[in-house]
Amino acid sequence: MSDLRRGLGALFLVLLLVGAGFLLAKQLERKEREEVRQTDLDSIVVALRENRNRLEVRRLSGTVTTKRQTDGGIGNILHGEMTVRQPWSVTYFADLSKLSLDDYRWDEATRTLTVRAPAVTPDAPNIDESRQVVAYRGPLITRDMQTTLRAQVANGARQQAAAEAARPENLLAANQAAKDAIARNLQAPLAAAGVKDITVVVRSPTDGARNGEQWDISPSIADVLAGRSGR
Repeated sequence: MSDLRRGLGALFLVLLLVGAGFLLAKQLERKEREEVRQTDLDSIVVALRENRNRLEVRRLSGTVTTKRQTDGGIGNILHGEMTVRQPWSVTYFADLSKLSLDDYRWDEATRTLTVRAPAVTPDAPNIDESRQVVAYRGPLITRDMQTTLRAQVANGARQQAAAEAARPENLLAANQAAKDAIARNLQAPLAAAGVKDITVVVRSPTDGARNGEQWDISPSIADVLAGRSGR
């Protein structure tokens, strides 16, 4: 009977050691997975903080025709008209320095980084005066009248180009182009930080307005880091 008890005791001890070893292995595995997740997240944060540039995403160009009139000479007896046809271009930018860690979501399970892109803004129009075609009308246009007309034409051309750049369909196209540009722009710093096999999904400010979708309500990277530091 004593031999049986000793045998059962030894078996129980073996089972206890095996169970403890199993639990320890599971704990180490969970710890290792958590360390991998934290390492990936930390690497992503480093990459995002390095990626703070002002990114050119689209260029729009066209030709504008501007006509202006003015009077001049003694008693303003002279009347002159100037018509100018000239090319213009506008560059759209996405300023990534406006993004904070609140604008990023990291899904470790799918290895997907979701970015809430900043609104794209058009730069000031560039008017190519070197390629302008100028026509005057009037019996006599003085130098002062020419100066006035040129200033009016330049201002009018800039206004027309800016209005074209701000058209909703052009802003929409620029925001769509920004999504691809931002995704491409993030790949290099993420690779340099050692984060591989990652999918970058960029959502523009117009996405939700078009289809009723909402921004991902899961914790942002900023929230995750704050929760980690608070533990």
